[in-house]
Amino acid sequence: MATPTGGRNTVEFLINRNRLEQIAGKAASESAFLLLDRATRRLLTAAGGLEVGDAEGAFSAAYDAYRMAAEALLICQGLRATGGDGSHMTVEDAISAQYSTSIVAFAKPTFERFRRTRHTVQYFDPSAAEITEDDALWALATARGAVEGVNYVLRNDPPGLYQPG
Repeated sequence: MATPTGGRNTVEFLINRNRLEQIAGKAASESAFLLLDRATRRLLTAAGGLEVGDAEGAFSAAYDAYRMAAEALLICQGLRATGGDGSHMTVEDAISAQYSTSIVAFAKPTFERFRRTRHTVQYFDPSAAEITEDDALWALATARGAVEGVNYVLRNDPPGLYQPG
């Protein structure tokens, strides 16, 4: 599969703004699977958090798995976020633009809800709503859907290396 054509303008915009960078693509596919394996293990961490009643920890771990799965798609294309402030949003923008129709877990509103809620978990805000077990269950189910979707894409129809237009 060539790099998805949907979202190409978004990816080029993010590259031109130094929010995404191209990396050596020689081992891109292998690296993508390594990252996806990490995401799969992080799902187990999230489930364990739920078992001990740590809804916030479970939510945060589920988000990590979700984001790692998204980053695996970027890595497979020889791309990565440049880091720093806004890097999670960069991943959100690039992946939602390219994959929201083929992996529904990456729909922009879902990605944004996940990212923003995780932010309140990581950076304590006493005015933020409490993360409930239901929130953590939603996060775990959403992250599983993303990991499974990325696994399917990488095994059956992986994207090629990104080629600037």
